[in-house]
Amino acid sequence: MRQSYWEIRALGVDLVAAANNTPEENRTLRERYDLPFSILSDIDAEVARAYHAFHENEPMGRNLALVSMFLISRAEDGGKVLWEYVGPSSRYRLAPSRILEELQRALGRTRLHVDVVVPSTWQLERTIAGFQDPPMGFYRTPQEVGERYVLTYRDYTRELAMQAHAEVHRLTEEGWRLAAVSPEYEGAVVIGQRYSFDRSVE
Repeated sequence: MRQSYWEIRALGVDLVAAANNTPEENRTLRERYDLPFSILSDIDAEVARAYHAFHENEPMGRNLALVSMFLISRAEDGGKVLWEYVGPSSRYRLAPSRILEELQRALGRTRLHVDVVVPSTWQLERTIAGFQDPPMGFYRTPQEVGERYVLTYRDYTRELAMQAHAEVHRLTEEGWRLAAVSPEYEGAVVIGQRYSFDRSVE
């Protein structure tokens, strides 16, 4: 969600995360990944249970929440859930463009706009290589490179790239107007293409 944070904020939505970690662990998480939003501590998964997003059959018996998102109105407006998504597992995540689409619909917008960033093959391989390049990569020490989660993150990164391609096809097939295609930069380096779509709704 870091990549979509400012687009979500531009809609007037405050983004807050919750994780089954201690406050100290969440603080480390924010610093490590340079996250611009707060992460609340839900160690006992009370929040996850309250929103029916608790992983009931977690293989190791841990208190874990399913990947989920909730758009909640302000307290003065009743604190109602306007939109929600609860995935069956951590591998089922909505594309950022789909999240922004659903947020705009829930907020009653009649003119929708979403962007899809499709990474270049070079950027994708550079990101994956960064997972095993301590101390500047995703993992900080040589010991962490040997962890079983490294392969998971490599696969997940590839899945995100495929998801971006799939989103371009979905939006096109659903009749969205392709408003612009432009290079996506990281500093002075082109790392992919940004596809901008818009659509009017009644």
